[in-house]
Order: sequence, then structure tokens, then C-alpha cells
Amino acid sequence: MRTLAIVLVLSAVALRAEAQQDAFAPSIQAAAALGLAAAPAPNAPTLAVTMEPATGKSDKRQIGSLLILIGVGAIATGAVAGGGGGTALIVGGVVCAGYGIYLHLSH
Repeated sequence: MRTLAIVLVLSAVALRAEAQQDAFAPSIQAAAALGLAAAPAPNAPTLAVTMEPATGKSDKRQIGSLLILIGVGAIATGAVAGGGGGTALIVGGVVCAGYGIYLHLSH
């Protein structure tokens, strides 16, 4: 019974409340007009940027450095976690860091 009374009171309040007040209408219209004015013209030239994959020795060094960091993080996490999962993390971290060192040092 108490729930029904609360629902009736809230329904009466909701019917009296306005969802959106007219006080904000001018600012909303001004913001919409600014948004339309800022849009580029349909025939305006656009800047085309192409992303080509970089190749070279520095890429291998960057990937190697990243793998070293990931491997060290996995080793530290495995040492804190302990147990079988920790052992798996340590072994995976050693493999990851070792491959990272190989990539970083190979020229």
C-alpha cells in the first residue's frame, strides 16, 4: 500500500514538471546555428593524409623495447601472483622479454 502511495505522488509530480524549459531554447538555437556555420562547405578542399607503415631498423628496436617492457611487467605480475598462474606469467614474460631483447639488439 505504501508503494502505491509513493507511485501516485511521484506520478502527480511528474505530470506537473516540464521536461524542457523554454529558458534554454535561445541558447540551444544559437549553438545549433554556430555548429552549422562551422561546418565546411560542400565543395571545400580537404586535406588527404595517408598512413604508410614505416619499415626499418628503428621499428624493430621500438617493438623490441615494447616487448621488453611487457615481458618485465608479466614477470613482476607473475612473481606477485604466485602459484601456477604466476609461473605461467613468469615463463611467458621471460619469452616475451627475450624476444624483445633479440629484436632490440639485432641490426
